[in-house]
Amino acid sequence: MYLSRPAEYALRAMTYLARLESDERVRSSDLGEAVDVPAPFLSKIMRRLVAAGLVDAKKGHHGGFILAKLPAEIRFIDILRAVDFEPTADHCLFGLGNCDTNNPCPLHSQWSVLKGQIENWARSHTLGDFLKEDKDRKQK
Repeated sequence: MYLSRPAEYALRAMTYLARLESDERVRSSDLGEAVDVPAPFLSKIMRRLVAAGLVDAKKGHHGGFILAKLPAEIRFIDILRAVDFEPTADHCLFGLGNCDTNNPCPLHSQWSVLKGQIENWARSHTLGDFLKEDKDRKQK
């Protein structure tokens, strides 16, 4: 599945924030370094996540970013939508501009199925699910 760069970076930043203690804030520079995202790019992404109500930002001493909701309340689709990413079936894998149900490319039907599966996964899974899997993996 192809994710846009903002979508990938937003997922990285949000999973990093989810791993922090519930009251721990992280400065932008530290977050960018931790998730390997250039500072100017991260700033734009974080503004979108704040505007979507997924992240809280505080300036000044003891400032930084923190999740605005519990990880179990943040669905992956909410993160993707905050940065304007929607997996779309009409995006042609062959680069044909007019690929749709009426004029499908050779992979259109399969891509539509995959897009639906990704959307269903993103709607039904949260950062809390990620944390549980992460914790289970570390205990093994």
